[in-house]
This record gives sequence, C-alpha cells and structure tokens, in this order.
Amino acid sequence: MNEAAMTIRPAFPLQANAELPELPFSAVRQAIIAMVLEHELPVIQNSAAAVTVEIAGFGHYSFAARDGGTAIRVSAAMPDRLHMLKDGIASHLDEIRPGASKALRWPDAAAGALPPNVHFTTVQSVTPIGNAFLRVQVKSPDLASFQDDAIHFRLLLPPPDCVQPEWPRLSEAGATVWPTGETALHRPVYTSRRISHEAGLMEFDILLHDGGRATEWARHARPGDRLVIAGPGGGGIPAASNILLYADETALPAAARILESLPQDSAGEAILLSNEGEGCGYPVTAPAGVSLTWLRREDKHSLADRALAARKHAPGHYLWFACEKAEVQRLRAALQQDKPAPGTSYIAVYWSQS
Repeated sequence: MNEAAMTIRPAFPLQANAELPELPFSAVRQAIIAMVLEHELPVIQNSAAAVTVEIAGFGHYSFAARDGGTAIRVSAAMPDRLHMLKDGIASHLDEIRPGASKALRWPDAAAGALPPNVHFTTVQSVTPIGNAFLRVQVKSPDLASFQDDAIHFRLLLPPPDCVQPEWPRLSEAGATVWPTGETALHRPVYTSRRISHEAGLMEFDILLHDGGRATEWARHARPGDRLVIAGPGGGGIPAASNILLYADETALPAAARILESLPQDSAGEAILLSNEGEGCGYPVTAPAGVSLTWLRREDKHSLADRALAARKHAPGHYLWFACEKAEVQRLRAALQQDKPAPGTSYIAVYWSQS
C-alpha cells in the first residue's frame, strides 16, 4: 500500500487504525462517495487506491485498498472526537454490508470503560427564557472539546424513576455499547448555547412541550442534580459572513448562537418560525446587515419556499436550514439539480411529525 495514500493533515494528529480484510475497497469507496454527495462533505483525496473525507471539521475518515480488503484510519484532534468518529464509521460499514462492523477492531480498547465522549455534569441553575424555553446551566471538569466547530450534544436521560441508571461502556472492540431494555437511555440532541471553558460552565436551552422527557427532566431539575451528556457532535458555526438562515423553534438556540457569532459586516437574512412568532420571547440578535424576520406557525409559512426564493437572489450565501423533516425533504428535493457546494450549506432535520 502507498503510505502517501493514507497521509493525514497535521490538524488531526490523533489516529486509530483498523483493517477489514473481507470488505473490498471498491465497495467501500463507492459507498463513501455516495455519502459524500448526500451530505456535501469535503473530499481530501479520491483515487482508485484510497479515499479520504473530512467529517464536519471533526477529523478524517480514510480508506485504502490492502490485500483485497480495506484498511481504515480515523483521525481527530481530541480523544472524544476520535472515539465519536470510530463509532460513526461502524454504522457506515453496516450500510455497505450488513454486519460488517462486527469485524471491526480498534487497538487498545479499554473494555468496560466509559466512552471518552461521555461527560458527567452538575446542574447549576434552570432559568425560564421567554415563554417557551428553559435555560439549563451545567458545570463539568472537561468541556475542552466543545468548540465552535461542534455545537451539538446529547442528553443521556435514564427512564423515569430509575434508581440505578446504566451508562454506555466500551466493548472489547472499542465500540460504544448502549444500555437496552428497561435501562435504555433517552438521547435527545441539544445545542450548547454558551460555554465558559475557564469556569467549566455550559448553557443550553430546552424547548418546552407537553410529554417531552427532556421537558419533564428540566422542569424538575434542581442545582446539584447530576446530568450525563455525550458529545460534542453535529454541525458547528459556519465560517461565513454572508448567510441565509431558516429555523423553527426547535432550532432557535442553534440559530441564535450562529447569528450572534457572525462578523459585524455580515449580510443576508434570517427567517425564524414559532407558534407565537417573536412573541415567544426567545432572544435573538443579528448583525445590522442580516435582516431578521419572525413568522407565526398559524400563518402556514413554508421555510423551504422562503429559502429557495432567497437563494435565487443570493446564490453565493451560506445556506443554513433546520426544522421539521417534511420541510427539509422539500428543500433537498428542490435543490437536487443544483446542490450547494460542499462546505457551503447545513440542511438538517431537527424533528419529525411522523
């Protein structure tokens, strides 16, 4: 194998290697390129012998042909991110060939240990934000990996009235094993709204809705309670000054963090949808050059239609879009023939009515 084919950028110095001798590289390459096109990921290298893809600034997936099989290398800058990419690659392999991940073995796996991306935190405060959110502040000894390039994470909530919760552990192969059955964890995704690395504090906002397990947890949470989280993960703050941003209430925390992080000379528009429009009271600020519009859900607005219309007039702007599944599918279908270039958009499902 050509060692140059597996060269990794120095920005991601931590590496983990594995081999799948029974999985032909040609099949892997075909599936990875399909994933790249679907998710608009940057391709660092693509040849008949190797393919390297960057994953949301987290690190690289590299695959290379070796003796009829496939050599795999994952690289990242931090141990928890390296582990998350290793976990992610397992699901991709199973899509290529069901059960393929069972043969995946990562060296130096500490079987039974807590995964490095799982963090124990302590609740400091719970504060109402507007009339639809609760802001939770937690403290943790290690939030180093929570940076602007990864603003999402998961709550790990045990079943109600669970006295002895189980937490994920590493298998002998180095993969995360999640509790199942009666001890299965609820794992909703949230956005880190503010972080103080010096103080070890993080804030995030929970949208209130009846019957939601995260809502019920937040309503009863008190200072001193333990909260276990996993992350970070997902998208980050785009490195853009011109933006088209569309979000419903589930994505307001992410939208607000992005808008307040933009350069002051930024331009574009932000369209925000909620049951009460601006009356929901959620605080959002944007640079003067980014128009900010609130819509009420009862008026039957389509964020996808708004995004498509704006993109015709500003095709060079970064497109950020997050809301209900049907609207996301509508936007993606309309962009099928003219997709944004890799690294120029973020289009994500935040919830589903079905």
